[in-house]
Amino acid sequence: MPLSVARVARGFIVAAGVIAYPVLAHYSAATSAATTLPSLGVAVSLAPSLAILLWLAWRSPRRLLMLALCVAVGVGLALFWGALQRNFNWVYFLQHVGTNVMLAAVFGTTLMRGRQALVTKLAETVHRTTLAPEVLRYTRQVTLAWTLFFLATALVSSALFCCASMEAWSIFANFLSFPLILLMFAVEYAVRLRKLPNLEKHSIMDGVRAFWKRPATLPDVSSNSR
Repeated sequence: MPLSVARVARGFIVAAGVIAYPVLAHYSAATSAATTLPSLGVAVSLAPSLAILLWLAWRSPRRLLMLALCVAVGVGLALFWGALQRNFNWVYFLQHVGTNVMLAAVFGTTLMRGRQALVTKLAETVHRTTLAPEVLRYTRQVTLAWTLFFLATALVSSALFCCASMEAWSIFANFLSFPLILLMFAVEYAVRLRKLPNLEKHSIMDGVRAFWKRPATLPDVSSNSR
């Protein structure tokens, strides 16, 4: 029971953070708070990167080295705080575009000759068997689709940031990006049902969870790459 309560509490905290962050980001970047509360913009814009850094430091076997890195980052932020207050919108922008470009690279590099497509690898992890040729082709196409999706998101974000108002960019980055990802999942699932109606039903997130929990069990299937 205590474990269940802890999981529920953790779920509420995560959900609250997922909701609160884009609202705070939009408020700090696209309203009068951008000029009246610049420190809020700096804090919110840097929060995800700093959270990842602290998590890596906590998990690292070289905690002293990571602690020194955290201190160095803190000193750097203190020294350049004024510049960050004047340009924190760029932090938001680079964070959003950088994340999408990184995800596009994660998917796209697995399409190179001699490598196995990422969605193919995830599918084999879930189904625990060699995939049929039509499934191999489909999962490779899905990998390409996700690559193009993240590149398109980065391109639209860049265009809005450079050519539209900050409010328009913020609405896209903070309120539309995640729903578009969910829509992409839904569209892919619908296409899969039509193209591979007899395939056992699993989502890409099933593959991600399986890959995360048991990475060592992945079969060596590099010879199946196309």
